[in-house]
Amino acid sequence: MNVLVFLRQHAGLAGLITLLLAAFLLKNADRSGSQGTYADPLTDLNRSVAASDSNPQISPQAKTKARAVSSANMASSISHAIHSSLRPKVQALPDFSTIIDVKMKKNSFFNYVEGLALVSNGKVTQMRNDIQRMQPERLTQQQVQLLTRLSKRYKIKTKQADQQIDLLLAKVDTMPVALVLAQAANESAWGTSRFATEGNNLFGQWCFSQGCGLVPSGRPDGAKYEVRKFKDPQVSVDAYIRNLNSHASYAGLRRIRACLSKSGETVTARALSAGLISYSSRGVEYIDDIRSMIRVNRLEPWQKNWWGNSRQHPCSELVQLVRPKVVIEDPIHGITVPENY
Repeated sequence: MNVLVFLRQHAGLAGLITLLLAAFLLKNADRSGSQGTYADPLTDLNRSVAASDSNPQISPQAKTKARAVSSANMASSISHAIHSSLRPKVQALPDFSTIIDVKMKKNSFFNYVEGLALVSNGKVTQMRNDIQRMQPERLTQQQVQLLTRLSKRYKIKTKQADQQIDLLLAKVDTMPVALVLAQAANESAWGTSRFATEGNNLFGQWCFSQGCGLVPSGRPDGAKYEVRKFKDPQVSVDAYIRNLNSHASYAGLRRIRACLSKSGETVTARALSAGLISYSSRGVEYIDDIRSMIRVNRLEPWQKNWWGNSRQHPCSELVQLVRPKVVIEDPIHGITVPENY
């Protein structure tokens, strides 16, 4: 692309990069001509240093003298600005109700949601990489702030940096695209439900403050929950993955994922679905529906002789489903007994 054409098309981005470069040059010029304390406009280090006296994770050097803008920080900021500016806008939820052909509707829905899932997983991967680069004994100011923010978001209680990093790495990880597709199709009625079309909510996620979402028509008297509204479908997918990665109800799902990763196995939607027992009040029946959606629509390779049915695999215990016993009538003897008694 011609440089002049690019700059005309992205005038705002060009201006931001120019401003950042100017700040970088001025700050480092100040550094060479003065021995005073320097403030980093990118990290607002003056305020951070003042608060760091009570934070043992910030190095003593950061407490006494703020850094000048480094070339690495400048490059990172410019890269972030470029990616933020060039990131494609989220396509609005298509009107899937107008597609009459069932096969075409399914393909259109899966193609649309797959794009959202890949973007969300990309964000998670970048976040995980940022965490993996952290060294507990040598955290930068920005890493301390990120670690604090992520620990709060993912419900990490410990204040020890090394423990925070380990616990975050157990939670912050991607989800199989097949699982995202199957649950989105199930929860949003293929993108046609009221909550999907009016609230961009593809996964039936709840919120609990008045006015935070849409009130379900069948909500029980006295219940306070609403079905959350999102700015766009991408935010809905981001929130869904964060929910599976952070909520205590899905600790089993995360254990399955960790076991498969440790064993060198592919992390499949079929396996992780066993950890969705709390996602719906229907329990095991809901998991059966999700697995059926995956199998029928060939969202991932389906093993007939699945290791989940064998006790030999190291992760098999984690995916076993406890099905409720079905009580049947015995009209001859006038008693009720569990099925297969």
